[in-house]
Amino acid sequence: MIPGFMIHLGAIYPAIAKSNKLPKEVSYRIPYAQVDSWYKDRYNWCCMQWHNAKHVYLYNIELQLSERTRIAVDINHPDTHWQYALQGGYSLVGPDGAIPVLGEGGKHLLRGAPSHLQVEVEAGRHWIVGFHVAASWLGRYPEELAIDEQHISRELQHGILYQSAPTAISELDRAELYYLLGLGPSRHILQDSQIYLPISKLVEQMQTPDDTALSPVQNKVQAVRYYIKQLIDTDQAVPSISALADRFGIDKNYLGRRHQLLHGESLATYIFDQKQDRALVLLAKKKPISDISHLLGYSHSSAFRKAFIKKHGICPSEYRRRGT
Repeated sequence: MIPGFMIHLGAIYPAIAKSNKLPKEVSYRIPYAQVDSWYKDRYNWCCMQWHNAKHVYLYNIELQLSERTRIAVDINHPDTHWQYALQGGYSLVGPDGAIPVLGEGGKHLLRGAPSHLQVEVEAGRHWIVGFHVAASWLGRYPEELAIDEQHISRELQHGILYQSAPTAISELDRAELYYLLGLGPSRHILQDSQIYLPISKLVEQMQTPDDTALSPVQNKVQAVRYYIKQLIDTDQAVPSISALADRFGIDKNYLGRRHQLLHGESLATYIFDQKQDRALVLLAKKKPISDISHLLGYSHSSAFRKAFIKKHGICPSEYRRRGT
């Protein structure tokens, strides 16, 4: 896909250094993404992690700034962007000053004509996730999900830049975003195919708001649960709870306590139950028990058998024989 825009910090700060390595302080590292980073000094940097799939261009932009900063942006192609401000936000520099575009915790659709713009960001940390979708691929969605001018009617700059009315990022949005960013690296077509599922759900959710209001911590706990379920349902290994906590930016012990409080069970119990639910599906598909044990992360078939009996009261072979 043609990237919809380019960032040019050097156009405003000629002495800025560019690198293909992430800053040490970056909040989130996407395993499959390419990297562009800019350093003004140790206290001021911008990094963009991006992946160019056949039908989707995904980007994750994070900035750390000690002062209000302007950034030059070239819009190369008239695309529609889905954007989510997980932290901070940005404004558009207009002839009469800065025009607020997207604030922390907000999401919107953005459409721009080819042009040269400047955006402004305040001092602090900013984290924006966005993507644009090939029109041919988006056209496969039902008519009620089509993106037209009525959806993107707020004029930011006449004839050039328009947005939809910003709304709050929902629980489901955060779950899909964390799942999308947390996908492991794969090769070629497999990588793109893994990306398309959460992208398609985010596209649909932008048109179908989720009214469930949760705190940021509850959102993270929900995202962790959703991420775990997606891994198990697709027969991928579940990281340790410590690794999950690191990936989602939350203390391991705090994650455990909040999960227990919100859902009445430990996170380990949730993982155990999800694995056992998946075991029933795989048994129904006539998978060999040794393969099921491996797919669900058990060290030996005997360990899987013991866990299955604990959950379901009978051994896996007996369950399969009964056809229950």
